[in-house]
Amino acid sequence: MSRRVTAALGAGLGVLGLVAIAVPSLTTPLPTTDPVVLVLGIVLLLGGVREVQRRRSTPVEYAETPDTELAVELPTPGDEYDARFERLTLTRYNELEQKRLRDDTGDVVRRVIQRRERCSAEAAQRAMDEGTWTDDPFAAAFFTRRAPDAGRLSRARELLSSAPPFRQRAVRAVEAAYRLAEGDDE
Repeated sequence: MSRRVTAALGAGLGVLGLVAIAVPSLTTPLPTTDPVVLVLGIVLLLGGVREVQRRRSTPVEYAETPDTELAVELPTPGDEYDARFERLTLTRYNELEQKRLRDDTGDVVRRVIQRRERCSAEAAQRAMDEGTWTDDPFAAAFFTRRAPDAGRLSRARELLSSAPPFRQRAVRAVEAAYRLAEGDDE
């Protein structure tokens, strides 16, 4: 049988079944003996087995999903600052670039001190120049340009490190400013 005939026969039997439920007196002339019900059951069972076999031999088709969105690389805050330090390591004694980095870092630290201490820009600058804005002697030395007020062992460790002292002090100044901004520098 073709699919159209099978579909029409199924639809007709479905409608007949709904009518039989709604008006049971219409189905009284139909034979309902045990052999008739058995034959109908076997026919339905064979039809079900045939449909299962047909579905098993049909190739599986998958839905084609669209490509996912591509991840966008966004810059991380501070990457440019880190790149400037990397370039500074290559040219270790570049005084002009050191001054620029110190000025840029100083601007940020000054604003942090102003917000945290609720003071003027001049008072914040004075705290940076005197080294009183943090307890870290190496962070304070970044802006005072004097030797850090630390023990000999700490100063020797700074000199023997693979990173130049300027870079170490700048990193510590940024870390101290972060702690101060977060309120952890009590």
